[in-house]
Amino acid sequence: MSTPANLARIYVLFSIIFLLPLGLTGQQTQVRPTVGLVLSGGAAKGMAHVGVLKVLEEAGIEPDIITGTSMGSVIGGLYAIGYRADTMETLLLQQDWEQVLSDRIELENVILEEKDYFENQLFEIGYNNGQFIPPSGLIYGQQVDNLLSRLAIPAYKTKDFRDFPIPFRCVAADIVEGQPVVLDSGDLAGAMRASMAIPTAFTPVERDGQILIDGGLIRNFPVEEAKAWGADIIIGVYTGYVKADADKLNNFSQILMQSGFLMSVKDAQEQMPMVDLYIEPDLKKYGAQDFSKADSIIAKGEQAARAMLPELQALKMWLDTLGAHQPAHRMKVPETLCFEQILVRGNERYTAEEIIGRSGLESGESYPPQAIETAINRLVGTNKFEKVTFQLQQEAGETALVLQCLERAPTVFKTAINYDNYSSAGFRFNMTSRNALLPASRLMINSVVAENYRFQLNYLKYLDEAQAVAWVTDVQLTRDKIPIFQNGTQNEEYSLIEAVIDLHVQKRLSTNTALSMGLQQENLIFRPKVGAGLLFNRLSYTNYNLYARLEHNSLNRNIFPTKGTRLSLELKGLRNGGYEVSGLNPEVGLNRDSLFSFRPYTKLSFRAERFLPLSSRGSLKSSAFAGLVTNPSNTFGDFFLVGAPEALTRRSIPFYGLNTNHLVAQAAVGAGIGYQHFFRRNMFYSLDANAGFFDEPDRAGEDRIDLQQFILGLGLTGGINTIIGPVKMPLMYPFAGNVNTSQELRLFLSIGHRF
Repeated sequence: MSTPANLARIYVLFSIIFLLPLGLTGQQTQVRPTVGLVLSGGAAKGMAHVGVLKVLEEAGIEPDIITGTSMGSVIGGLYAIGYRADTMETLLLQQDWEQVLSDRIELENVILEEKDYFENQLFEIGYNNGQFIPPSGLIYGQQVDNLLSRLAIPAYKTKDFRDFPIPFRCVAADIVEGQPVVLDSGDLAGAMRASMAIPTAFTPVERDGQILIDGGLIRNFPVEEAKAWGADIIIGVYTGYVKADADKLNNFSQILMQSGFLMSVKDAQEQMPMVDLYIEPDLKKYGAQDFSKADSIIAKGEQAARAMLPELQALKMWLDTLGAHQPAHRMKVPETLCFEQILVRGNERYTAEEIIGRSGLESGESYPPQAIETAINRLVGTNKFEKVTFQLQQEAGETALVLQCLERAPTVFKTAINYDNYSSAGFRFNMTSRNALLPASRLMINSVVAENYRFQLNYLKYLDEAQAVAWVTDVQLTRDKIPIFQNGTQNEEYSLIEAVIDLHVQKRLSTNTALSMGLQQENLIFRPKVGAGLLFNRLSYTNYNLYARLEHNSLNRNIFPTKGTRLSLELKGLRNGGYEVSGLNPEVGLNRDSLFSFRPYTKLSFRAERFLPLSSRGSLKSSAFAGLVTNPSNTFGDFFLVGAPEALTRRSIPFYGLNTNHLVAQAAVGAGIGYQHFFRRNMFYSLDANAGFFDEPDRAGEDRIDLQQFILGLGLTGGINTIIGPVKMPLMYPFAGNVNTSQELRLFLSIGHRF
């Protein structure tokens, strides 16, 4: 039986022998046939189409019609509006596919008050109207939609795909009716997205009352659709699934894959006899998920097409004898876009004015296309939406920007697990409810069930239309342990329970920067757990604080950031409202006021870290810290807890070389430097060094600062991002200094997400 490739050779040879002489003898009865290009699906393997297009351009063949499915619809749609093969090759090679094939946006686009709670859960589920709402797919397609919408901007004025420079059709599947659906009008980006909505990977697309999924499940090779539009000659490129032989069906994944694509493969086999020139790249070594191998997949497509180059050149010669072909014009990407109105669709709980205001876009203004995508990310960064997409429409001669919103459930529950050397195993829970009690508000409850527990109730109410100013009520309850070391040996340990009520006004100066001013009431309870000759059985303080805080966070992600800066600067004034002590040791020989009372004082805290990319895999890390408590004679009034590579308490100063809370300091200044390198996409190592000068509180000392304690610490960290969250294992060593600590290797293990 002849293969499609052999049929193509026979057809072209027949054309040259019998039809070319007719053209040369001056007969004008021949009409130039319409050439259709059919591009199949295949996910990452569909990138081979770009290699085929490169050879078609070299041979001088430009199709008159293009049809495509799934990845073939993306390549075909963009080619139809004017993107050339070399341009698409550059686009494919430059994409961060891990981000494109996710709903993840850069953390720098998330508003500051949401950053700490963004993408840090093991499991998440929505709740609305008494029902839990599971996700309808693994990926909503936020970044894919962003990319397709931006690339399809040149065609926003053209709604009939027949009017593209090259007429175009793509195919999706109606999941209700089980039939192929031809998409050849409307929004190009939406059509391409529907055609590639792989079930369980991407959420379905609702379009014109139909629920659409990837067309590759039913019609992965849309030859009929090209014929229906008048294609006389079909060049077909197949990159889809190929049935495995019986001896290969020896595992669950292969059987499942074959079962899912049986209908698609059968349909493709029925389409193939209608193809005149068939090209099938050798992609057996590649999987549907191998987007990171774009260069070699494109090369495979080019190799397969180049093997057909004699037939393509012969076809070109024959076509030229039948009439000149007018090259298609290219739709150009506009440098700026101006829209007379902004429309919002899909919103239920948030007003159009609120959404438009948060986007930062204004009607009548001009924006580069990238600025619109940034605005979309800004909306997603509010944590109120599962997805926001955009399209440009022509309404009565005016351009309208349409923001299509898919709101998150009004209440969202998140859970995670965590383990570290300090708190041991813990279960973490978060509940976030929008517009609870009052409009334009957020109610959040965070809790950590662990040895060192955490509880937070936070209520934020925006006060202005732009939602840049907010009133925040924050209540926290925490437990920590504070070891006291002498000569490198722990001889005391206290438990500290803190209850804090915080009322403040926050002004967001930009997406990444905010200024806060507020009042706090602190209740501190100390209880000794370990030690001989205990000073007391229980000590409690009530403090009243006035503070101002400046925060900035432009890190690109919460988990293993590679670029950006995070800093916090806080100035606080404290006034003691009283203390209570029980079980005071009579052998101390000092009255309790001299030990525990204190006059009003100030506290200054500063922490900063920066990641500077040196390459696609490596970043230079730098950090700095400073702290000052102007009440050095009172050990229990206020202090910093130095140690461990992560901030584990509200008083922490992270420091390589010391265990968690190893050093209690009332003054500190220091810096660190390091290098972080990803040797796999989700695996890294880092080398770190930090040094600092510290002053410990003196229970009976004078009110003066003396930064005489010095330590230099080193760290070597390995990390991997897993299904349960990030895992980090820093090995630390206190290299030099005069702090009371033994020079020995220390390990800090951290597993899972943090709230």
